[in-house]
This record gives sequence, C-alpha cells and structure tokens, in this order.
Amino acid sequence: MVRNKKVLIIYKFLPQWRVDFFNKLKLKLNEEGIELKLVYGKLQGEVTKKNDEVTLEWGEYIPNKVLKLGKIELLWQPVFKEIRNADFVIVEQANKLLINYILIILKKIGKIKFAFWGHGLNLQDNPNSISNKFKKLYSNNANWWFAYTSKVKEQMESNGFSGNQITIVQNAIDTRSLMIIYNEISPKELRAHKTLYNIGAGPIGLFCGGIYKEKRIDFLIETCLRIKESIHNFEMILIGAGPEDYKVKIISETYEWIHYVGPKFGIERIPFFKLADVFLMPGLVGLAILDSFAMKTPIITTNFPYHSPEIEYLENGINGIMTENTLEVFSQNIISLLEDKNKMDALKKGCIETAKKYTLENMVNNFTDGVKRCLAI
Repeated sequence: MVRNKKVLIIYKFLPQWRVDFFNKLKLKLNEEGIELKLVYGKLQGEVTKKNDEVTLEWGEYIPNKVLKLGKIELLWQPVFKEIRNADFVIVEQANKLLINYILIILKKIGKIKFAFWGHGLNLQDNPNSISNKFKKLYSNNANWWFAYTSKVKEQMESNGFSGNQITIVQNAIDTRSLMIIYNEISPKELRAHKTLYNIGAGPIGLFCGGIYKEKRIDFLIETCLRIKESIHNFEMILIGAGPEDYKVKIISETYEWIHYVGPKFGIERIPFFKLADVFLMPGLVGLAILDSFAMKTPIITTNFPYHSPEIEYLENGINGIMTENTLEVFSQNIISLLEDKNKMDALKKGCIETAKKYTLENMVNNFTDGVKRCLAI
C-alpha cells in the first residue's frame, strides 16, 4: 500500500482569519491523497494588541523561542521531528524565522523539499533596505514559491526564481459566508444596531482593521472632521484594536458622531458594513479589501507607498478609489462620492463582480495545485 504524501505547514502564529483557509485546504488535500499537518506558535515576545490569535483543534501548537540580538528579534521553532516526517514543508518567508535557514541547508543536501509562502519583499519597508536586500539573497533557495499575488510572482521572477515553480495563490479570506449573512440582515436588525450604538442617519463611513501606525489613524480622524464640515449628517464607525486604539477612544469620547465599537471578528463586523456607505482606509490596505468587495462597501484609500500585496485587487474607479496621498484630495473624493449616488452604485456593482474572483475556494484550489506540482518534481 502506497502511503499518503505528507505536507507540513509551519506558521509562527495562528490568526483567526487564516483558520478557514487551513480547514478547507486540509479537506482538499485529503481528497487528493495528501495529508496536511499544521504547526504554529504564538506571538511571544512581540507587541500585539490585535487580539486575533486562536487555536486549531487538529493543528499542533509548539511554542516559539524568542532570541534577541540587540534590536533584532529572531524566532526559533523547534520542529525537527515534524520536518523529518514530512515530504514537503511550507514556511513563511520572513527574515526572523531561523527554521528557514535550516531548511535551506537541508534542501541543499537533498534531505527535504520545501517552499516559501509570502510577499517576496517586505512592502512596509524600502525595497532597497538591508532587510529586503537580505530577503533577496536567500529567497531563491526553495523548491517552490507560493506567491500572494501576481505582482509577488513578478518580483520573484525578477530576482531569478523560475516562474514555472511559482504558484499565485490569490490570497483571500472566507467571503462567501460573509455575503450570505450580509444578505440575510434585515432592516429591523440594522435599526437595532443604530439604536444600540447611537448611530445617526448618515451617510456613514467605516474603518475596520488593526489600529497601528501604518493604518494612519491621525490622517483618518482629520479626514472625518473635514467630511463633517461639508456633510453635516456624516457619521463614522471604527472597528479594531491595536497600539494606537487610544487615539480612537479619545476622539469617540469627544465627538458623539464618531463611534468606536472595539474589535469585531467574523460575523460580528457584518452589520456595520451593511450600515456603512464607504470603507475608509488611507493607510495600509491588506486583506480588508476583500471585506469591502464582499459586503459592497467601496474602499477609498490613498497611493500610500506601503500597502500589502492585496492592494492590486483594487481597480481604481471600478471597485474602489485610490487618491493622491493628501488630506485635501482624499477628503474631497470621499465627499464627492457620498454626494453622487450613480457613482456609488457603480462602485458597489464593481465590488460584487470582484468578490466573485477573489474567493477562499479559489485560493485553496490554487494552493492545492501548487502542492501537487511540487510533489511531482
């Protein structure tokens, strides 16, 4: 009897938004006769207030060990036993993960087959930074690459990695269930939410995400104040948590039309999207753009230079808006959109169409195809 191939994914921590993907990938690979094992750690020694770490019953939690060299923090994941039992190992492409360098050595001596999964470069850093130059040095030393998006594939090809050994996964979250629940929310439920949180008639803006420096909360707050000067009924809802959430708490206590509701995960956030007219995120945009598409709340952002790879899903003027990176232009675009029903309807239609393309099911299928192709080498 031929045993199933065994694939190991090593993750430094498990965010709640990644669980659906791992569950669906495990089922899909099982259908292909491939066994998936997931090991993950926790964000020990790292500053995090996003409150989105979870556990997974079939996954294995193995504590990380944090090593500090001056200001540099490294993570050691003691997973040798798991690696020995795997036919193929998939790891995050991150400079701080020491296990990646062990895998490179094991691959060179023919002991393991492994893949990197990631962004290619740290997009929140200068492309020519020491950190990104170091990434370029070692990132070609894998058997395979799982690139978040097509532009990540282009980066890796320009770095000399074979395009035939790269899978574009189209990084996604479970938007199908979001859309189903979104469509089932009744006007009565929305009125109850407005009453509970003392939200006025609107129009309503929404922010939903981690609240940290790259999200540019100060810029967002100033934008809201400018919108309010032009549209007197404007209301703003802010969802999330993070190192800078104190700023949101202060401003929401100062202005009754600014509503901070704390972190909301899964279905908890859906009614707020249905209440909102626009999704405002002047800073870093990542997977939250998929919430915008799935729940028909057009995103408005700026040409901020440090967006995550998923920003390439935005088609300016079709499923969202990207403006110049100034308060005046960003604010005026929002005001103009809120006053233009036809343009708003067109953007919502674009969101609906885009949501059909970037799905968790497509991501799982793409990832499975890449696993099969690498195992066949």
